[in-house]
Amino acid sequence: MVSMRRKKARSLTVRCEQGAKGSGGGGGGGGLDVWLSRGAMLGFVAAITVELTTGKGVLQNVGLTSPVPTVALALTGVVGVATAFLIFQSASQD
Repeated sequence: MVSMRRKKARSLTVRCEQGAKGSGGGGGGGGLDVWLSRGAMLGFVAAITVELTTGKGVLQNVGLTSPVPTVALALTGVVGVATAFLIFQSASQD
């Protein structure tokens, strides 16, 4: 008879490096980047909810039926610069 060996299964472990940052190494999640990402997620969910409930997009609800490309570009630039500023401020404090 052929003897069969049982192979022991290897376990897989995953370490989260972000857990060492924050409040006391417990992964408290108090960093600005965490709050910015949470705010972005809430904003995205709010925009989808508005579109599903009203049947119109967010810009249509505030009166912009066809946004001017210049306005859209300026708004994107302001949001991008503000986000970059906040991220760099957060990184300089770490």
